[in-house]
Amino acid sequence: MKLADQKTVGLDWLIEQIGALPVELLHETPRRFNEMFRYLPESVSPLPGPMRFDVNPPMIEILECFDPKSPVREVNLKKGVQVTYTTLLESVLFYYAFHIRTVPIMFTTADKELSNARVENNIIPMIQQSGFADRVRSSDAGSSRKRGLTKHHIQWEGGGFLVPFGAQSPRKARQFSIILMLMDEIDAWPFNLGADGDPVKLFTDRCASYWLVRKILRGSTPLIKGASAIQKQYLRGDQREYLVLCRKCNFAQPLRWHGTNDDKKFDYGFKWDLDDGQLVVDSVRWHCRECGHAHYEHDKQKLFSPAEGAHWHPTARPVEWDIRSYHLPALYSPVGMQPWYKCVAAYLDAWDPVERRVRDVMAFQVFYNNILGEPFEIIGNKVHFAMVSGHRRPEYRLGQIPNYFAQEYSGSEILFLTCLVDVHKEFLAVAVVGWTRTPCMYLIDYWYWRDADCEAADSPVWGKLRELLETKEWVADDGKKYKIVLTLIDAGFANDLVCTFCSEYEAGVYPTLGRDRPAKNQKILEFAPFKTAAGYTGYRILVDHYKDRLAPVLRRDWQRISGPQYPHHFNAPIDVPDKSLKELTKETRREVLDKKGQRTYQWYRPGNARNELWDLLVMANAALDIIAWDICRLQFDRETVAWDEFWEYVGSGIFFS
Repeated sequence: MKLADQKTVGLDWLIEQIGALPVELLHETPRRFNEMFRYLPESVSPLPGPMRFDVNPPMIEILECFDPKSPVREVNLKKGVQVTYTTLLESVLFYYAFHIRTVPIMFTTADKELSNARVENNIIPMIQQSGFADRVRSSDAGSSRKRGLTKHHIQWEGGGFLVPFGAQSPRKARQFSIILMLMDEIDAWPFNLGADGDPVKLFTDRCASYWLVRKILRGSTPLIKGASAIQKQYLRGDQREYLVLCRKCNFAQPLRWHGTNDDKKFDYGFKWDLDDGQLVVDSVRWHCRECGHAHYEHDKQKLFSPAEGAHWHPTARPVEWDIRSYHLPALYSPVGMQPWYKCVAAYLDAWDPVERRVRDVMAFQVFYNNILGEPFEIIGNKVHFAMVSGHRRPEYRLGQIPNYFAQEYSGSEILFLTCLVDVHKEFLAVAVVGWTRTPCMYLIDYWYWRDADCEAADSPVWGKLRELLETKEWVADDGKKYKIVLTLIDAGFANDLVCTFCSEYEAGVYPTLGRDRPAKNQKILEFAPFKTAAGYTGYRILVDHYKDRLAPVLRRDWQRISGPQYPHHFNAPIDVPDKSLKELTKETRREVLDKKGQRTYQWYRPGNARNELWDLLVMANAALDIIAWDICRLQFDRETVAWDEFWEYVGSGIFFS
């Protein structure tokens, strides 16, 4: 063969192969790629099988924001639970790992252990079950010992990689420049990291080198109002809501828990039926805001379907044009996951619709966070004077008992009186508080008894207190006569003197010691009896519990036109001085960061601000619980309070004549 002929061997084949190459690389959208290749194993998904986004249509638009062709650079998702958020996050990761392939990715959650667990329990099984394990390989091609896959680091062909991090270790992440940043459950992250600052900002800065092509997903169930990281990020975006069309009138609207159509005078949102206090599961329905038409669980699939008109709708202008934000409550949980009746059950666990009051504050926060996907306002924000001043009642003055008013608006006449005493070096603050059946509380009397040395056993203030407890009688406007039933005296100051004074009484007069919160690993008790070294009985009071109860009561407005007062409502005489009511406004609940940067909330009194009436009303709430517990224990042989039996017992008039 001639040399010239040798140079052309295989040329025709090479030309043919080159001609068969596509003119441009095939581009798949995130949705199409996941639906073609991703498989959800039963171990990680309640809806196992090949990936199908028509199961949960609201996630489609959010996922498509992560197409490199999309101009959207940041997505902030404020969500409830069971809305397939984890599946969304992993779908974004799957798309970039095995379709884009060249991108550096960082996955960050609250701490390193959680992020490693997510990689090991979710991400690695996703890769294996979807048939892409052979695409995972180390960038060090010369090493046969490196496979490119551990819970600390995953690499794949094409040069891309994933590094998981905990939010408490941003300094360790500084060596990485990232295009795709996945931030998971950011409300569970530390609020700040001391000198390092906000961890959300620190991890966002890892994308600075790729700012024009960055893709960032921040998602979380919100926790506390005012401290919610996802709420802050949500407000930076265009605040999209998922609108569904009524099956009857086609009116487009987001799912709302409850509301009133003022024009047409009917309530809309979620409704249900009860049978002897139990939820009728099949009765749960959602009513249209426009026409009131009822929709049931079986309507979900069509309600949520884009083919039926459902769509995302922006409600605000973002701070930057390439930022989107979405709100997705658990009310949009797809068919086969969290049904509507479970949402209603969570609500009824937290809220008493008959008494119209919160049953359990913590359960109510869980409902707000997990179901509504909204941050919860911590009970106990600062109480202002205008709020407490509105609790004055023109129906009575200091020293009087307004039973006619109480019977009309507070569930009964006043059934018993309690006395509360705050001890200071130069004065005793003494309050008398009455309780009705609802229960509502009435400030009956309030004094400052002053002496240069209240620590002295022969101080005249202690004689005044004896006279009050042993001889004082109040006569109500309906003629009923009352004496003090239970007295609590704060023993935090002059402990020996207070305990000795209380020991003069066989029962009904007790020293108290306050605690802000229970000790670590200790059972939570609102109050607990104790014995002094001399054998005297007293009570430890979990004061933060009662402050959390009192603060929203003081902030609550009430007018006669509103009908009966809510439980624990506070009433004050018309002539109580302003300076006394201002004592109810001094403490505020504020955020405190521990050494690890975790958020806690504590009650705080600035400086030497006077707050005696606040402390006394806290003690009054504890006194109510102590009386109820004591009566149920002694009269009914119960270990816990049976409130109906208690109120029936004291309602018989045993504490007045």
